Amino acid sequence: MLGNVLKDAKYLKRIKDATDPHADPDHPRHHGIGMQAHHVISAEGVKKSGLGNDLVRFGYDINVLDNLVYIPSTLQGACHLGVQPHRGDHRAPVEGDGFDDDRKRPDSYHDMVKLRVAELERLLTDKCPAEDPDRRRTIRRKMDEISKKIANLIQIVPSKAPLTRIAKHFEPKSKIGCGGVDSIPNHSGQPCPVERHHRSQQGPGQKSEQIIYRKDKPYQLKVGR
Repeated sequence: MLGNVLKDAKYLKRIKDATDPHADPDHPRHHGIGMQAHHVISAEGVKKSGLGNDLVRFGYDINVLDNLVYIPSTLQGACHLGVQPHRGDHRAPVEGDGFDDDRKRPDSYHDMVKLRVAELERLLTDKCPAEDPDRRRTIRRKMDEISKKIANLIQIVPSKAPLTRIAKHFEPKSKIGCGGVDSIPNHSGQPCPVERHHRSQQGPGQKSEQIIYRKDKPYQLKVGR
C-alpha cells in the first residue's frame, strides 16, 4: 500500500474524532481555546527533503493521527496554554476548521522538517524492497518519533520550530506571550497584562474569548490530540 505526502481531505475529521468531548473531554478546544489542526511533519518540508517519493513507496502517510496536533489559533489561547500560535489571526476559525496552509508557515519551519526527514535518507533510499514489512514498520516508527520531537520543539523551544514571526514570545518562561494584543501586526513585544492567565480575563482592548480552560498543571502539547 502506497503512502501519501500530501494533505488529504480526512485529516481534520480524524483529529476531531480523536478529541471529541466523549473521547477527550479535557481537551482545551472544549474549554474556550480556539485551535486548528496542524501537520507536524509538513508537506512542504517533505517536498524540500526530496524524499517524498521514497516515503510514499514505503507507505508513510503525513495524515496519520500521530502527525497531527491541535495548536491554539488565537494569541490569547496560545498565551494561556503556553504554546505558540498556529496562525495568530483573530479571525481564525475557533472550531479549528481552517485548512492547514503551509504557505502561512515561515520557511524556517519547513527547512527544519526537511533536515529531520533527511536523517532517514539512507534508510529510505537503499535497495530494500518497499514491501518489506520490517522496513515499513521501522520507517513509520522513526517518522512518528520525528513528529513527537518536533511537537516538543513547537512548545518548548518555539524559536527552533516557528509557526509565526512571534513564536519566541510563547516560550514557557516568557512573560510576553500575547503581548496584550489579538493580532500579530499589533504585537510589540510587551509583557502580557494578565501574566499569561486568560481564564475569564484579558488585557485592555483585547476581545473576550470566554476561555474557561483551567491550568491546574502545565499544558503539554501531544501528537494525536
